[in-house]
Formats: sequence, structure tokens, C-alpha cells
Amino acid sequence: MSKFHPIALIMAAVLAWGIFHAIGAYTFNWNIYRPLMVLGCSLGFLGFWLLMLESRKRRLARRDASKPSRQ
Repeated sequence: MSKFHPIALIMAAVLAWGIFHAIGAYTFNWNIYRPLMVLGCSLGFLGFWLLMLESRKRRLARRDASKPSRQ
């Protein structure tokens, strides 16, 4: 079983916040393009964040693999 990452909870909260704002944008004037823009920006932000976390994980793994092991 994998270790729970608190960052997943934060990301879920950001997604819920985006959905909340998208619903509010839709009820403002019943225009479908407003919530799509809000959700697109929220998902774009989360996607970029995930990409940066993945690149950090790879960079740290590569750095750790290149360190000489002390025995």
C-alpha cells in the first residue's frame, strides 16, 4: 500500500474550489463558456503542478543514484 500524500488532499481541495467557482460562474448569467474557462484554468494549474512534482521526483532520484554510497 502506498504512503498517503497530504499534497493529494490539497489538490483535491483546489479542484473542489475550482468546481465551486465554476458553478458560481455558470449561475451568474447561464453562459456555459464561463465555467469551462474556470475549470480549464483550475485543471491547467493542477496539471502544471503535477508536472513540476514529477520532474522534482525524477531529479531527486537521479541525484541520489549518482551519489557514491557510503558503506
